[in-house]
Amino acid sequence: MRFDRGCKNTTAAFLLLAVTLCGCADPPAVFVLNDAYYAHIERKTQTTFDPRSRDDIGLILASSFGEPDDPYVPLIADLDATEILDLTRVKQSSGRVWSDKIGIARGLYREHCIHCHGMSGDGLGPTASFLNPYPRDYRMGIFKFKSTGKGLKPTHDDLVRILTEGIPGTAMPSFKVLDKDEIESLVHYVRYLSIRGELERKLIELLPDVEDRLLDDALRGKQDDKYKAQWDTIRGTAREVMEKWVQAEQEVLPVPARPDGWQDPETMRASVEHGRKLFYGKVANCFSCHGDSALGDGQTQGVDAWTRELLNDKEQFLGLAKMTPEERDRFEYLKARDPRILPPRNIRPRNLRQGIFRGGRRPIDVYLRIVNGIDGTPMPSAPLLKPGEAPNPGKLSSDDVWSLVDYVRSLQYESISNPNDHEPVVTRERL
Repeated sequence: MRFDRGCKNTTAAFLLLAVTLCGCADPPAVFVLNDAYYAHIERKTQTTFDPRSRDDIGLILASSFGEPDDPYVPLIADLDATEILDLTRVKQSSGRVWSDKIGIARGLYREHCIHCHGMSGDGLGPTASFLNPYPRDYRMGIFKFKSTGKGLKPTHDDLVRILTEGIPGTAMPSFKVLDKDEIESLVHYVRYLSIRGELERKLIELLPDVEDRLLDDALRGKQDDKYKAQWDTIRGTAREVMEKWVQAEQEVLPVPARPDGWQDPETMRASVEHGRKLFYGKVANCFSCHGDSALGDGQTQGVDAWTRELLNDKEQFLGLAKMTPEERDRFEYLKARDPRILPPRNIRPRNLRQGIFRGGRRPIDVYLRIVNGIDGTPMPSAPLLKPGEAPNPGKLSSDDVWSLVDYVRSLQYESISNPNDHEPVVTRERL
């Protein structure tokens, strides 16, 4: 990993400061450290960190990733990460918005993404508080809609699809207007922010077990065993984060073909009916969250992974109006450490009768949501039979999942889903 590049030319720094103070230039863009998570780990572990440890983490990140106007990509020995972090593409999306001499757009992230996702990819852009759901915070390294299994990173194609198609039912728009190279550049930059943010979180998680500081010997100029151990830990943590992204390209879940005859109307009706029984059965158990009428009202007190940290890792929340004294005290404590954080919100199961599916409404998209679940949310992965496994009443076959897909996709066409299609009931004579 690069450490030497964290030190800037002192003269240049003073000149930049002087120009800024004179009002002749905007202040340089900087990444904001994750103070809310820093405070969360302190409180969770009942540890008081050396205040200099926060600066150590900032120095590690700056030496490895640079700053928004001058990004770097970490160099990990024996790990080819160019497919996930190409510096040329990262640089195209970084920095201010402009076009070079041959018309190539630069600063794509600030032009299209920063107002929601924020400079640091923390989901705290200037418009974030007005949106529901809040914009994605990339720093956890968790992405909801993907073709890989539970707990795995999305593939390159998964991110391309989200940028291209958007996320229906949310403020995330489609960027089909951008050309292929611009989409590619933004994909690399999103991964860049996510890897940087996740490494920061993991470094913070190391602090309770650190005797003094992460970099104390390095900063004192000592080249001893402790110095080597410190950097081995940091490099190993960075490798762990980046390897998961590299491996994700090999982790795409194979989707079996639909059962024969699904185009036949009678076969489809039978599949929908079978899916209905599974939806309300004990194995799939979809109704317990999506509700008896599939309106998304089965349970409404769940929270996602991004909210749990504001509630001391609680999985349920009664809402702002019913916050317990402990929840309010905790939120105010974190808010004092990072005033930018937004109030906790519940995450509601999807109202399946609207026909709006955030991860895509194609049959294959719905199949993947059922089989993989949705990372960072209460939506679990289905208990699925493995290839060659004997039938098990406690698990679903791939044909069962396809029947669930057919049923879920049929709900929007039921009469109960379209009350305006009915003739109005006339209770008195119209004048």
